[in-house]
Amino acid sequence: MKRDPTVDTIVKLAENLGMSVTPSEAEDYAHLIETTLADYDVIREMSEPAVSPEEQRYARSDSGRRPDEGEDPYNAWISRTKVAGADDGLLADARVGLKDNIALAGVEMTCGSTLLEGYVPSVTATVVHRLLDEGATIVGKNNMDSFGFSSSGDLSDFGAVRNPADESYLAGGSSGGCAAALASDEIEIALGCDQGGSICVPAANCGVVGLRPTTGLVPYTGIFPVERTIDHVGPMAQRVADVAVTLEAIAGRDGLDSRQPADLEPEGYTEALGRDISGLTVALLEEGFDHPESRAAVTDAVDSAVGRLADLGVEVKRVSVPIHNRAPAVAWLIWGYGSLQVFKQAGQVPQHDGWYDTDFKRIFSKCRAAAGDTLSPMVKATLLAMEYIDQRHTALYGKAKNVSRTITRRYDDVLAEADAIVMPTTPGKPLGVDPELNQIERIIRTFPPNKNTCPFAITGHPTLSVPCGTVDGLPIGMMLVGSRFDESTILSIGDAYERHSS
Repeated sequence: MKRDPTVDTIVKLAENLGMSVTPSEAEDYAHLIETTLADYDVIREMSEPAVSPEEQRYARSDSGRRPDEGEDPYNAWISRTKVAGADDGLLADARVGLKDNIALAGVEMTCGSTLLEGYVPSVTATVVHRLLDEGATIVGKNNMDSFGFSSSGDLSDFGAVRNPADESYLAGGSSGGCAAALASDEIEIALGCDQGGSICVPAANCGVVGLRPTTGLVPYTGIFPVERTIDHVGPMAQRVADVAVTLEAIAGRDGLDSRQPADLEPEGYTEALGRDISGLTVALLEEGFDHPESRAAVTDAVDSAVGRLADLGVEVKRVSVPIHNRAPAVAWLIWGYGSLQVFKQAGQVPQHDGWYDTDFKRIFSKCRAAAGDTLSPMVKATLLAMEYIDQRHTALYGKAKNVSRTITRRYDDVLAEADAIVMPTTPGKPLGVDPELNQIERIIRTFPPNKNTCPFAITGHPTLSVPCGTVDGLPIGMMLVGSRFDESTILSIGDAYERHSS
């Protein structure tokens, strides 16, 4: 193959790296690069070991199709298909939707962006294999905000996801299609992904249950990433019991995701159901109720739900963690900067000892080069801001990661004295459908809904959103935060609240 990098190419590469070279030096470096690339031909000729997610074992009814408007009133789906799993198991006959950044071999995966329209993965994510092995039936891929860059639900290239409770409001994001499909009873279970609230926010908005598990509990293999340290995949369902059984099916090491602890031992999460929760302690986080965007009606609804926990014998105590109000800025920086690296590296960031989807990297690189201008304004704004920070404030990401350790310790201090932390999932009610907003207004309003959820993405604590009432006819969620790898406790509290509130 022809290589021969030109002198001009070498000079431009040096400038991008903050260096300068003379034409004579550039000629020498071009020769060295040519020699190096010749050595790399050895890698090109080698076959990759068979360590990718398992081969597809269940037949598809088709390669996926776009639903028509009549069968998708809330725009919750990007494609419909049918893959029936094992004849029996924990999830026998359950209809499951997948957020459209989760790979299902042979079915289009768009990540909510026309940039990837037409891309069909050749592998299936680990979590999907596990669902199918437990008898689930995959019925389609759910709509999502473009590349997961929003909590609103109206920044998908395939249109806004409407809220089944009131179509003049949004489902929330970025796993909005999952939540809307659950709320409209089209599925029993969904898998959402979360880097700052993308499971819990739409779950709260649509009146369903959503769990963002502890970092590393569930393998992320075969799912489009945003930032390795905050990427999570988790179950959403109409009831806590279905979330628990789904978590039981998908949790555990797969040997391909290096974020997972070597000694990880998942629990039997369905054993948390039906427990007596009297004697447990929940810490009501004052700052979680006191944002500029907080609505009194939302606060009252969650206060009432906490009062019901007290009626069940739970001790409620008020706590203050002042850094909670500054944590969103830290989380957004980590999320945004990580996103920039993922886009620069075409969907894969190096320096982790896990599996790399090299086919996707090649395809994403071509799509980005050919159609990068089609990225949504939210994605463009984030990448441009982070590129500026990367060039002008080079230590800011590292500082944010260091500060996140302090934030983590503050929540751990509370959880050392309480079984869970409680607060509203979102400070206000769902955002309205508003076609008159300009793109700046549309982007800015995506941040307040995840002010309570995003801090726990960077600390790794599990979060569970449970429906706890309505405001103006729109669902409201109560969020429970647990100690790392103690999903059982927050599931037991959520289950008890749900059973005694029905």
